[in-house]
Amino acid sequence: APLARSPGAIGAPPMAGDRICEGDGGGLLLPVFPNENSWDKKARAFMYFVALSWCFLGVSIVADIFMGAIESVTSKRRPKKLPGGRTVYVKIWNPTVANLTLMALGSSAPEILLSVIEIFANSMFSGELGPSTIVGSAAFNLLIIIAICVSSIPEGEVRKIKELPVYCVTAVCSVFAYIWLLIVLLGRSPNVVEVWEGVATFMMFPLLVLVAWLADKGYFTGGVKPDIGIGTVVSVDMSKEELAELDVQIRKEYGCDVTDEMVQKIIALRSAETRSRMHYRVAATRSMTGGKRLKGLEGPKTRMSNITDIIRKSSRRVVPVTEMVDEDTDVEQCFIEFATASYAVIENAGSVKVKVARRGCLDAEVVVKYKTRDGTAKAQNDDLSNNGDYIQAEGLLTFSPGEVEHTIEVKILDDNTYEEDEEFYVDIFEPIMMCSVMPEKRVRPKLVDNLTGKEVRVASAKVTIIDDDSAGTLLWATEETSVEETSADFDAIFEVHRKFGSKGKIVCKYETENGSAIAGTDYERCEGEVELDDGICTAKVTVKILARGRYGTSETFRVVLKDINGHGAKFDPSTDGGEDSCILTVRINADRKSMERVDKMMSHMMVRWEKAKIGHSSWAEQFSEAIHVNGGDDSEVDPTILDYCMHALLLPWKLVFACCPPTDFCGGGVCFFVSLFM
Repeated sequence: APLARSPGAIGAPPMAGDRICEGDGGGLLLPVFPNENSWDKKARAFMYFVALSWCFLGVSIVADIFMGAIESVTSKRRPKKLPGGRTVYVKIWNPTVANLTLMALGSSAPEILLSVIEIFANSMFSGELGPSTIVGSAAFNLLIIIAICVSSIPEGEVRKIKELPVYCVTAVCSVFAYIWLLIVLLGRSPNVVEVWEGVATFMMFPLLVLVAWLADKGYFTGGVKPDIGIGTVVSVDMSKEELAELDVQIRKEYGCDVTDEMVQKIIALRSAETRSRMHYRVAATRSMTGGKRLKGLEGPKTRMSNITDIIRKSSRRVVPVTEMVDEDTDVEQCFIEFATASYAVIENAGSVKVKVARRGCLDAEVVVKYKTRDGTAKAQNDDLSNNGDYIQAEGLLTFSPGEVEHTIEVKILDDNTYEEDEEFYVDIFEPIMMCSVMPEKRVRPKLVDNLTGKEVRVASAKVTIIDDDSAGTLLWATEETSVEETSADFDAIFEVHRKFGSKGKIVCKYETENGSAIAGTDYERCEGEVELDDGICTAKVTVKILARGRYGTSETFRVVLKDINGHGAKFDPSTDGGEDSCILTVRINADRKSMERVDKMMSHMMVRWEKAKIGHSSWAEQFSEAIHVNGGDDSEVDPTILDYCMHALLLPWKLVFACCPPTDFCGGGVCFFVSLFM
C-alpha cells in the first residue's frame, strides 16, 4: 500500500495510512475535487486512466522538443584541415559520446525525472514507483528491444554491428549495472543507498563514457577504428563541398547519365541511413498526437529497393552519352589526323616528311586536301624575290581502301644567315569519301586534332626549322597549367617541347609529386619515360585526373622531368627546376557547371531536409505547427479523423510547449534546458 509522509523528523521513513484514493488518503496531486474519494471507483478509475494517458502524451510532446534540442546541439560541426590541405567538416560531438549522454538522456528523460521527483517528494525515500521506473526501462531495452531487433531480421538477410568494440563495452556495463545494484542493496547496507555508494555509482557514468570513447577511437583494437560505412554526413549541415563529393560518388556508382533529380532522390533515401533512434521515437509520437510527420524514415531494404527502382525507371528515358550516335546509325566513322602534332628539321636537311594517318573504318577510298601555311618561316615566292625558308606545297592525299598512312614532303631551303628557330604549318582539310569496297556501307571521314582528339574542320601540324645541329633543350609547353574536373575520371595530356635543336634521340624520366592534391584521391600517381626521336619536337605525358567532387576549391600537383639522356640535350635553366629538372605545376579546378548543379541541388535538398527536421527555427513556426493538424503537413495524404481527434485533445499541451525557445536559438542550448525544466 502507498505510504504517507511521516509527520516526524526529516529523513524518517514514511508511515502507513489510508490509500490515496480511499477515505482521507491523498498524494501529490490526488484528490483534485472535494469528496472525490467517495465517488464510484469504476468511474474514477476510467477518469484517472484518461488523465494519466493525457499527461503521458503531453510528456511525449515536450520530449519531442527536448530531443530536437539534443539533435541541434549534437549535430554542430567544425572545419578540419587534412594533411593535404583539404578541408572537411566533422561533428563536434563524438557520435558514441552523444549517444551515451544527451541522446540517452533525451530518450529516457520521462522515467528519470519521474523517479527523481518521487524521491525528493518522499524525503529521499523510494516510493511505489521508485527506481523500478529506470531499472524496468533498462531491462526492457536490454532484453525485449534487442530480442525484437534480432527476431525482426527477414529470413536470409544479415545485420552486422558496426561499432563492435563500443557494443562490447556497453553490453558488459549493462550487465554489471545489475550486479552492482545487488551489491549496493543487499551488501553492506541492505535496502539503503549510502552517500559513498551513490557517488560511486554516479562516477561510473563518466567512466563508461570515457571507456566507450576510447573503444570508438580504436585504442582497444590496435589503433584501428572499425569501418562504419559512408564517410560523408548526409544531413542539413552538409556543406556544398561535401554535396559535390557525394554527387560524384553517386554518379560513379550509378553512371554519369544519372540526372540531377535522380541524384537528389538517392541522397534523400541515403540520408535516412543516418537517422538515430531518437528520430524514430519522435516520428512515432507525432503520428499518435497528430503532429507534423517526419520524412525519409524508410527501412534499409525499402531504401535499396527505392534506389533500384529510380535507376531502373531512369534507364527507360535517359540515354548515356557514351551510347549516343549520329542520326544515321548505319554510318561508320573514318578519322584522319597527323601522326605527330609537331616536327623539327635542321635547316640543311633538305626536306621534312610529315606523316598523315587514318584509323577507324578502312573500307573506303578517302581523299583529303593539304597545304602549307606560313608562320615565322616564310615560303619562297614564285618570282624568287625572297630567299624564303621552305617551298610551299599543296595537293591531295588519296587513301586507298586499307591504306593507313601517307607522307607529305616539304622542301627546306638553306641559307648562310643566322636565324632563330622558325616554324610553318601543314594543314589538312575537306576530307571526302570517293568510293567504298562495300557499296551498302556508308563511311563518314572526319579530321581529328592530334593533341585534343576532338573533331576539327582543319587539322594542323607545326614544323620548326632549326638553325643548328644541337640536340636541343627540353621544357614544358607552360610552367603552370590548369585542368577542370569533370563528373568522371579523365586523362589530362601535357606537352613536352624540344627547342633549339632536334638532332638525335632524347630520353628523360618523369614522375608526379603531391602538392595540395593527393595521389590516389585527386589524381593517379604515374612515372615513366619521355622519348623524342631524331627530328621529333613534342611528346605527351598523360596523367589521370580523378573525379572527387569539388566546390570552389582547387588543388595542385607537379609533374617533374629529370635524368635527361641525349648527346648535348639539357633542360631549360630559366624554367622551374633549373638545369637539373623541369617542373610543371598542374592546378585542378572545380567544374563550373558542376558547381551550378550543386547549387541547384542544395536548394532542393534544403527543402527536403527541412521537412525531416525535428526542431524549429522560430516561434511563429512552432505555434503554426501547434495549431494545425499534422503541423500543417503538405503531404499528399490527408489527415484522418483520428488525427483531428488527437490534435483537438492535445492542443493545450501543444500551445504550452510551443513557448519553448526554438532549437535554432543559441545552437539548441536554451531549448534544451527550458524543455527539460518543463
